[in-house]
Amino acid sequence: MFRPDKIRIDYGALRGDARCRISTTSAPVLQWSVLPDETAKVQSAYRIQVTASGHLLWDTGWTESAEQFVRYQGNALPVGERIEIEIRIKDQVGRESLPANDFFYFGQVADWKAAWIASSEDIHRKTVYFCNDFILEREPEDAYLLICGLGYHKVFLNETPLDFSLLDPAYSDYTKTCYYAMIPELASHLSKGRNTIRCAVGEGWRRLDSSFIQKHLGMRRMRFEGTPQLSAILFVKIEGTWSRCITTDSSWNWTSGPLVSNNLYDGIVYDARLPFSPQKQVRLVPAPGGKMCVQSLEPIRKKEAWRPLSVLLLRNDTYLVDFGQNTAGFAALRLPSHTESGQKITVAYAELLNENGDLFTEPLREAKATDTYICSGEEAGKPIWEPDFTYHGFRYIRVSGYGEPLTAEDLTAYSIYTDIEKAQNYFTCGSALVNQIHRNAVLCEKSNLHSIMTDCPQRDERMGWMNDATVRFEATPFNFEIGRLFPKVIRDILDVQDPDGSITCTAPFVIGARPADPVCSSFLIAGLEALLHTGNTEIIREAYEGFRAWEDCLLAHSEAYIVNYSYYGDWAAPAYACEGEDGAVSAVTPGILMSTGYSYYNCTLLEKFARLLGKEEDVNYYYELSGKIRAAFLQKWFNPESGKIATGSQACQVFPLWLGLIPDESTTSAVNVLIQDLLRRDYQITTGNLCTRYLFDVLAKYGHIDDAWEIITREDYPSFGYMIQNEATTIWERFELKKNPGMNSHNHPMYGAVDYWFYAYLCGIHPDSPGWKTFTVRPYFPRKLLSAHAQVETPLGTVTVKWLKQYGKTQLYVAVPFGATARVDFNGKVKTVTCGFHHFSS
Repeated sequence: MFRPDKIRIDYGALRGDARCRISTTSAPVLQWSVLPDETAKVQSAYRIQVTASGHLLWDTGWTESAEQFVRYQGNALPVGERIEIEIRIKDQVGRESLPANDFFYFGQVADWKAAWIASSEDIHRKTVYFCNDFILEREPEDAYLLICGLGYHKVFLNETPLDFSLLDPAYSDYTKTCYYAMIPELASHLSKGRNTIRCAVGEGWRRLDSSFIQKHLGMRRMRFEGTPQLSAILFVKIEGTWSRCITTDSSWNWTSGPLVSNNLYDGIVYDARLPFSPQKQVRLVPAPGGKMCVQSLEPIRKKEAWRPLSVLLLRNDTYLVDFGQNTAGFAALRLPSHTESGQKITVAYAELLNENGDLFTEPLREAKATDTYICSGEEAGKPIWEPDFTYHGFRYIRVSGYGEPLTAEDLTAYSIYTDIEKAQNYFTCGSALVNQIHRNAVLCEKSNLHSIMTDCPQRDERMGWMNDATVRFEATPFNFEIGRLFPKVIRDILDVQDPDGSITCTAPFVIGARPADPVCSSFLIAGLEALLHTGNTEIIREAYEGFRAWEDCLLAHSEAYIVNYSYYGDWAAPAYACEGEDGAVSAVTPGILMSTGYSYYNCTLLEKFARLLGKEEDVNYYYELSGKIRAAFLQKWFNPESGKIATGSQACQVFPLWLGLIPDESTTSAVNVLIQDLLRRDYQITTGNLCTRYLFDVLAKYGHIDDAWEIITREDYPSFGYMIQNEATTIWERFELKKNPGMNSHNHPMYGAVDYWFYAYLCGIHPDSPGWKTFTVRPYFPRKLLSAHAQVETPLGTVTVKWLKQYGKTQLYVAVPFGATARVDFNGKVKTVTCGFHHFSS
């Protein structure tokens, strides 16, 4: 029997605990997929019922529609309560389905009525514990907490941790937006009589205290920098009535305790000898300035656990531990069975080893990446110790001062990241090397999801660089749930945008420039991907004027439609293609060519968005504007006789072809220039962080899939295979194995964008309309590859594509979810198919 399945709220999946089920809007969009039976193919009607506390809030009745989404139009949603959803549908012949049931919480309060408090003694890096006692006259029926500790908080109610999220709440520009966590269904944590709430607040991004960042800031300060502070409201429901139980105000106290130092880059110091100090009254402080928004983005959680591959005694009481996987998180340590008061145990982290077999820490730059535990002498029972308010990028750790033999049983490394993994999505093929590249790309992305999409997890940076993201954002949706993440990314950029339309290289803005490098079309691409992969039209409407303003900014920095500046361009190509051995600016591809190309691309996206929003004047404007930029581009850089574009570098040829700038009659000659360069170099690339991905796309599209395969399966320098030959388990920032500490990350997702090509070209899967309502399957078949298989979870259900070369034929298998339509292009033959399993042979 068929039934609806996998309900989504506000374009995000409902899964796991309450923190992954938060709606920010009073009229959320509901979406659902359908598990069909052998006859159900199309939905003809739906009925949705929404209830809370046994009260019916909305009943659509049977509504004739094939759409598998609807905006809530019922009574006001109660804040903090469990809201139940039941969905039934009818198929094309009127058969009624089984019901699908799920739940969510509405968390956006209309008016934030709580003070901001801070400690009366502001000591840098000190962890502050805010506390308050309160009396309940009766047992509560329900309760929820709204809490925002900046930079990060960890909250306890009657000494019980309420939430196992880490680095909470989500990082943002606090002068524009402050995210608060909503923790519902807390009645079991409260009791009649005296109760105690305690909240530890670490510095996080609120006060980073980094000399590296200060050097880059110069006279400027991070505008969201300030004193760590807290604001919170606890609501309780007694005898059917909700009321504010406590709010942060001057009656709260603060204390300090054993977590004596915390820093995102440097690590923490925990002194178990120290008791909590006498409580002191808090001081009231101004609000950070940003609007208070409930955090709907999934929180950061402990995910994969890694056990040591080896534990080696380096020297007296100093051990080197290899976990076999580069990751972002921390190591949990079982404390020694016998300790002395004052005994200092240090855990230092690094991605690599030096020639002496010790940690290679120079690439961390000024990040100390060390956690320290000072023993009380009363650690009997071997409790497990984990650091708070920090994380590290590492494969190796060095443990010193343990005082007794350290074994693999004493250690576990944990990956921590924003909980958006799509466990059902996968890619695999007949090449073990390509499968490892895919695995490295996914694990690299996980290491760089910490409420923003960072560039790296190990050194004193870890920022949301928008130039890296321009290609990265196309790959992320194939492996991760972006329904809540990409709207947050877009809002982070909107928060840094100035009235002149300029955005910044990093968002939230820490280092980089204003205006950002013109290659930062990631701003608009995040909107496009949210639209295609989740069906989110609201974020396009919300950000449209910001998108327009960014392109206006680029036009203001253009001369005759050629953008006149560039910082990064096609960044970090192999060293021989850069300006200087340790440089990262391309020596072969003009930066302003990249800048102008992205100005053109912005216009094509704005035309698409304007059409979606029904803005016909803008449709015409951006169509004409893109034509003018194209004409200027071709006039400046394109030689129609030879097919050469600008310098004729691989990126110079690839990028205009990828954009569709080259006239149809000249594409063959332009591609030939590219192929000749590749052959002359024996497939050594000269492309950087953007055009390397585009290189694979263009080669496949223009009939050179085997050349693309030669490049992706190379194992000598420069290649992904070369990284793997050097034991890479994630993707590197540079193709070289460098000692240079300035720019030498080995967990850097920008080149991991090639993973998009595995899904979209090797398996040929690509969404064509919002929410995967229509999609294309057009796989490419390298001569040396015998099979490929991918699965993608969409709002409408699971898309599966598999192909095999066997017995002299190629078999293609495609599964289309209920409610979707696929255009299958198989060896030049096109067929449109709907829900079900389809087999093609050639």
